[in-house]
Parts: sequence; C-alpha cells; structure tokens
Amino acid sequence: MRRPTLGLAATAGLLLVAGCSPVPDGAIAAEPVQCPEGSDCFDPIQPVGPGGDLEIDMGNFFFEVTDGTAVTGEVQVTVHNVSDAYHNAEFLGAADGSGIPEADANASGEDTVLLFPGEWTVICNVPGHRSAGMETTVTVYATEEEAAAAEQEAEGEMPEEGADPTAPAEEPELPAAGGGRDEADSVAEDQTGEDADVTTGGEGQQDS
Repeated sequence: MRRPTLGLAATAGLLLVAGCSPVPDGAIAAEPVQCPEGSDCFDPIQPVGPGGDLEIDMGNFFFEVTDGTAVTGEVQVTVHNVSDAYHNAEFLGAADGSGIPEADANASGEDTVLLFPGEWTVICNVPGHRSAGMETTVTVYATEEEAAAAEQEAEGEMPEEGADPTAPAEEPELPAAGGGRDEADSVAEDQTGEDADVTTGGEGQQDS
C-alpha cells in the first residue's frame, strides 16, 4: 500500500478542518497576504488635533523656545538661527511625514512636525552639535484648554476650579477718581484738628 504524500495529507487535514468550521469556500486554497517589502500593511497612526505654532531661536550651541504653544496635531515650527553656522531642530520620534526645520547662518526656516501629546526631545542632528549642548525639551498638550492652563500656571495665575482657562483674565477694579485723595484729605484734617486742640490746650495751661 502506498502512503499518501505530505501534500495530500496536509490537504486532507485542511478539508477536515474546513468541514467542521465556518471557513468560506476557496479560503483553504487562498494565497496568504504578504506585505510589500518595506511596508507594514497599514497606514501609520497620525496625531489628531488643532496643532499649534512654535518659535525657536537656535545657535552655537543652544535652543530657546521664544513663543507659541504646541498642541497635538500639525505643529508649525519656525526656527531662527542666530549663529554663523547651519543648524536644525529635529523632534526625535515625531510621526511619519514630519519635517525637520532648518536654517542657514543668520536666517530663518520653518517646517511642519506631527506631534502627539507628551514631552519631546529636540536636537540639532549635525554631528557633534547635540553633544555640544544643542538639545531641549518641548511639551505638547492634548487640548488648547490644557495648554492655556499650563501657560497661566507658569505665569503664576492659577485658574479657579471649574473656570474656563481660555477666558481672558478679569481686570481689577480701580477706585473712583478722587476717592483716594478725599480719604487722605479727611485723615489730614482730623490730624490737623487734633494738633490744634493739643496746642490750644497747652497754651491755656501755660497762661493759667
């Protein structure tokens, strides 16, 4: 008796499995899905949000965030190179499709960086520049409200519980015009009257 080949045995096993499971017709013979070389077979996850704008000064060898707030999404980053050498600002681990803002000496440049909420390390990727000190950290917030609250806290203005952190701060009420002078004049008059009484009383005792 001839033994079935390995291929026939495998086919028989698959048919047996197919007979007792809801496998669609033709699925057994289907070719396995193969990802194209260099692909993960799915679109990369991208940050969703309003984004923001950042202004960064950079030079030999430093970064300084001078303006703007980064909120998750597409963050427009403008760099101002205040030195006499080329520099750039790479956000390590930024989402696919992110740019690297760069600028030649004494020039400016801009690019869009796709960022999720969290802390991001920014470096100049020119060899030797990071080790020389060109590294900083940028916070990306989940919402505009969260970013506004963080800015108020940094300025020492803690928002009240339940208050809208994006609402403009209320200006303190000023005293009515002339109110301060009237009160000062009243105090001065009282003191003058007391002095006069004391003086008069003194003279009267001397006369007696």
